[in-house]
Amino acid sequence: MALFTCKYFCFIVALFAISLKLCYCHNKTHWNDAGITWYGEREGFGSSGGACGYGDAVAKPPYDCMISAGGPSIYQDGKGCGTCYEVVCHHPFCTQRPVKVMISDECPGCTKSAVHFDLSGRAFGALAKPGQGDQLRNLGELKVKYKRVFCEHPNSKIAIHIDPGANPYYMSFAVKFVNGDGNFECVEVKPAGETYIKMEAMRSAVWKLNAGRALKGPFDVRLTSAVTKTVLVAKCVIPEKWSPGAIYHSHVNFAVPKFVHKKPVHHKPIHRKPIHHHKPIHPKPIHRKPIHRKPIHRNPIHRKPIHRKPIHRKPILRKPIHHRKPIHRKPIHRKPIHHKPCHHKPPHHKPPHKTHK
Repeated sequence: MALFTCKYFCFIVALFAISLKLCYCHNKTHWNDAGITWYGEREGFGSSGGACGYGDAVAKPPYDCMISAGGPSIYQDGKGCGTCYEVVCHHPFCTQRPVKVMISDECPGCTKSAVHFDLSGRAFGALAKPGQGDQLRNLGELKVKYKRVFCEHPNSKIAIHIDPGANPYYMSFAVKFVNGDGNFECVEVKPAGETYIKMEAMRSAVWKLNAGRALKGPFDVRLTSAVTKTVLVAKCVIPEKWSPGAIYHSHVNFAVPKFVHKKPVHHKPIHRKPIHHHKPIHPKPIHRKPIHRKPIHRNPIHRKPIHRKPIHRKPILRKPIHHRKPIHRKPIHRKPIHHKPCHHKPPHHKPPHKTHK
């Protein structure tokens, strides 16, 4: 009994953990509860680059400081880097309009609420009404609603930022300015004259490949998005003579799915007139005149009798069958056959011919 209770309890806990994870990360249509704080300068970008490895690009277009550090349920050991969320605040100082931020950093201590965003100073102030940004920041912590959305960086193509420590034997880079899902399920690199080689995530937006041999460029990079599983190839994005720390821009990016937000339809109430019970209607009986039909008199049909002539058939006279005389056959006398005895002669062997010398 105790064993059954323990198994049942573990099963319930596992289901709760799965449902909690799906609610935090993959609910794209409903708003969920979260907590927010802010860090860095009041109009700044939090910290330079952060744990995801984007560097100072977070302070420049297309990011424009609209970034956030995520708690453990959002950062997900680096898998949440590059994902985008909309956050809306219902405080009196807030505009109650959603603000979009991208995850670029980790907040390991943000565990007070199940889902927590540590926004940059500029992103936190963007939630406030005009002139009330500082008043909202002074509150320090707020309860908000959030949902995950597709990333959209207008007029931007995917860029590959080579890690400063990369070399021909060790390839490492971060992928920036990604539309759509923002994060990846798989990143592969193809050296010149070879096939695609799968890279390894480094708990951030940086992917590495320790080939153990010198790899030659130019390199193709194949990206598989994490949610929609879309595959995108950046041809020859890393040149043959590449340099550590350099940024190379591609000519491709993921398409941003467009959703049509339908306005809620408010139906006017239908006011129906009350139904008053009417008096019962008693229909008048219908008196129909009886129909008198005249009798039909038919004349009898007199048929003449048919007189057939009798048929006289001649009798068939058959001849009597006389008994035939018995046939007496003569006996056949055959002579006996005397076979001569067979005397077998012994085989006669001829002597071999002698040869004369």
